[in-house]
Formats: sequence, C-alpha cells, structure tokens
Amino acid sequence: MRLAQFVPLVFSPLLLAVGCTYQGNIDKPYTQKATWFSYVGGDDIRERCVPGVTEYRLVYNAVYDEQIRSYEIKGQPGGSAEMVSRVQEGHGLRGSKISLSDPLAQFGWEKSIKRLSAAEVSELEGLLKVSGAGEPHTKGNRLRSDDFYWVSALCYDGAFVYNGWKKTSEGFEHLAFIPFLLKHDETGIDVNPVRDVGTKNAARMHQSKAEQRKHFDLEVGDNGLLTAF
Repeated sequence: MRLAQFVPLVFSPLLLAVGCTYQGNIDKPYTQKATWFSYVGGDDIRERCVPGVTEYRLVYNAVYDEQIRSYEIKGQPGGSAEMVSRVQEGHGLRGSKISLSDPLAQFGWEKSIKRLSAAEVSELEGLLKVSGAGEPHTKGNRLRSDDFYWVSALCYDGAFVYNGWKKTSEGFEHLAFIPFLLKHDETGIDVNPVRDVGTKNAARMHQSKAEQRKHFDLEVGDNGLLTAF
C-alpha cells in the first residue's frame, strides 16, 4: 500500500530559530550539535524531495540526555531500500567506544545498515499511512527534549510530509510503524521505555539555570518544524 494521502510539496521551508541547515554527516558530533534541529526537521529531505525519490527519516527522542534513535530509509518508489538505524545514549558517552586513534568516536552513534525488500518497504508505508503520517496533522504540537516524542520527515515520489507526535496517556500505541522499525533495528540497543516525566515546570523546578539551558522545545508547524526554543 502506497502513501496515496501524501500532499503536494507546496510549503516553503520553515525557519528554525537556532542552528544551521543539515547537509549530511550526522554521525559527526560537531555536525549534530550545529544542525540537530534541521536534521530533526528533515530540511535536507525536503530540499531533495522530487519525483522518483523515496526517503524517510523517523526520530525517537527518548529524553534527549538519555537516548535518541534515528531511522533513515532511502530508495525508489516501488522498490527496495536501505535502512540505517542509529542510537545514541547519554550524549553518546559509551565507554566501550573510547579509541586513542579516534577520541571523538565515543560521542557518536551506534549504527546498523540493513537492506529492505520492496515488500518490506511497502509494509512500512502501509504502517505509516495507518499511523496518520501520510498527511500533516500535528500542527501546534510542542515537543520537549526532556520528554518522549517521535517525528517523521517523509518524501514519497515528490511529496514531502512532516509530523511530530507527543506521547499520549497510552504512550505511542497509535504509531503502528514503531514495531517495524524496532524489528529491523540491528544496533542491539534496547529502547528507552516511555515513562511520565511530569510537566515542564515540574521537571525543571529543581534544576540550575545551566541545566535548564540544556533543554529545548520544538514546535510543529503546518508541514515542518516552526521553531526551536
């Protein structure tokens, strides 16, 4: 089942309040720091979105300081695709990855690459559609870095669609694509489970100003990220 509900690409790029435009190399720590908002917003996918291209990016923010996961699927409409899964925990500070030859490696991502068949890509697209990702409908959602959320930046055959979901009281049970992504994720790192972190004020009440400045909120616009603050 194809994402027939994808809307035409008629929106101009949305301006983020901070950060630079993502142009690749999210695996590099300095790239992540400078372009994270643009990466989550799928600015590069929007720019590349033309007929004949299938490119999906889904990001799970499981409390930014604790775990973030990224899934990128690239191919052609109706065909197979490459799926890259990435996981970073605790700002990527994983002692087992410390290397004298590459001291910055410890700040990177655990990554796996897998080839999806045309049937598997079609299955994912059906799950995205069931989840409501085929059309932009999450405008106004505020996404907290110190909470849990999913975003999707999707290009299918020239149509770009963006959504950002906050957790509900049931978690993310309404997002049917999650089990598929986790099934094909070969990083070997368990998902940080959803929990109640409280309201923003309650969560940040006892933090210092320096700690509070580490957090950021994103707002979903008509068909992309509107602001980051």
